[in-house]
Amino acid sequence: MIVAFSVTPVGAGEDVGEAVAAAVRVVRASGLPNRTDAMFTTLEGSGTR
Repeated sequence: MIVAFSVTPVGAGEDVGEAVAAAVRVVRASGLPNRTDAMFTTLEGSGTR
């Protein structure tokens, strides 16, 4: 299963870098294969529990 998502911090003003960086840290800590580019972060997993 591949999941792609983007982060849009509402109410963070113009400086959203820290909020986006925090979300990327959570993704990387998951241990799942992932890729972050300019528009999306993608995660890959087996889709089973």
